[in-house]
Amino acid sequence: MSVYKHYKMFKKGKNWCCMAIATLSVAVGVLSLSQHNVNADTTETEASSISTNTENTQNLSENTASLTMSTQNQNLQVETVDASKTTQNIKSINKTQDQNPQAVDQKQAQSFVANYAVVSPKAENSTLQSGWQTENGNSYYYRDGQKLTGQQNINGKDYYFNDQGQQQKDYFLNQDNHTYYFQSDGTRLNDGFYNNWGHTYYFQADGSRLDNGFYNNWGHTYYFQADGSRLDNGFYNNWGHTYYFQADGSRLDNGFYNNWGHTYYFQADGSRLDNGFYNNWGHTYYFGSDGARWDNQFMNNWGNVYYFGNDGALVQNQTINLGYGDLTFDDQGRLTSNNTFIGSIVNGAIRGWTQHQILPSLTLAQAILESAWGKSTLASTYHNLFGIKGSYNGMSVNMPTYEEYGGRMVLINDAFRRYPDNNASVQDHTDFLIKNSRYHNLIGVRDANTATYLIRADGYATASTYTNSLRNVINTYDLTRYDRVAFQL
Repeated sequence: MSVYKHYKMFKKGKNWCCMAIATLSVAVGVLSLSQHNVNADTTETEASSISTNTENTQNLSENTASLTMSTQNQNLQVETVDASKTTQNIKSINKTQDQNPQAVDQKQAQSFVANYAVVSPKAENSTLQSGWQTENGNSYYYRDGQKLTGQQNINGKDYYFNDQGQQQKDYFLNQDNHTYYFQSDGTRLNDGFYNNWGHTYYFQADGSRLDNGFYNNWGHTYYFQADGSRLDNGFYNNWGHTYYFQADGSRLDNGFYNNWGHTYYFQADGSRLDNGFYNNWGHTYYFGSDGARWDNQFMNNWGNVYYFGNDGALVQNQTINLGYGDLTFDDQGRLTSNNTFIGSIVNGAIRGWTQHQILPSLTLAQAILESAWGKSTLASTYHNLFGIKGSYNGMSVNMPTYEEYGGRMVLINDAFRRYPDNNASVQDHTDFLIKNSRYHNLIGVRDANTATYLIRADGYATASTYTNSLRNVINTYDLTRYDRVAFQL
């Protein structure tokens, strides 16, 4: 709606006054009026040079706005009076304005000065919110008037805002199969450790928690489990190996671990040494298949018997006594004897027990008795220590021998087995007893007296004194000590 002002001069007392007539016009298509009344609020505006005086106005009608100018008062006051505006009233006002156009023009031509202010509506403040804002105790971040949501990087730091835009603090976020932690100040924990619930967690450079992975720092390796917690004082098994992570979480590399009464060794790569030898400080140590070091324990390997002492070191060039007789070990740690002949066959005799459970003391006594301590022609030349007849892998030799028949000794010639060395003879002796069913009652016998009786009864020798001769050799040279060794293998 537009207001057109026409000024008309009249005399009031000694003063000439100017009266403004307001004309209302309606823009076609913009304002549509009905028969109902429309009310407008009263607004007052003051200017520096014109005053409105309701007493000095000419009443046009109830539907017109009146303005009065006083040359004596230079303050302007505009008052809009509530009126009912109908189509008929608007037409009447326009008609009144058109009656004296010349008079209005003449009055406007009069010389006078009128200062007035033009008041225009102010536009609503359109400045958009930006940056950090606090609302009802929650922190938000605005960009272009919009609240940010999700993970955001602001000034080089990472934050998380929920779907309502609220910043999350001391908060875990699970997203895309990863876990993130936002600290008490709201910043995401990147490349740092978090301690809670008695555990330690590591969040990587991208903020994701390290799950089921290794972390290397400060010259050490650490492992974080599937739930993200660091493995402390525990074992980790992978790639066919076992690893140990200490109380501070660092992997034990090139070090010893003691527990459950045993000692374990973890190698330079952190893997536990299982079923292997370790050499240090001038000694040799062995760690079994379970990783435990062998202490006070015999080993039967490579056809020989070895012993590791109470400190785990291999016994070398020593004679020790474990409570059942002296045991001598050579410079390579192999079981031997102060008696050269016994030392040459003792490991083979023990192997006869570990393989087929033929008592070692019986084997040793028979070898001593049958070969005259390895000095007989059959033994010294052909390595046949037991006087076994027949052939060995097609090898044999005819030798004179005495046999007892009816209490009378008879000299005969017979074929005897020929061997490449003494160890082959000892092994064949065990096989001979196992393959001949008449000797099966010897298998597993652990008592020397019983074994020496059975071997004669089964027909191995015809001499009536054979059993007693074997027992004398066993007792004289304390051969049962080797039975005790064999029983521990």
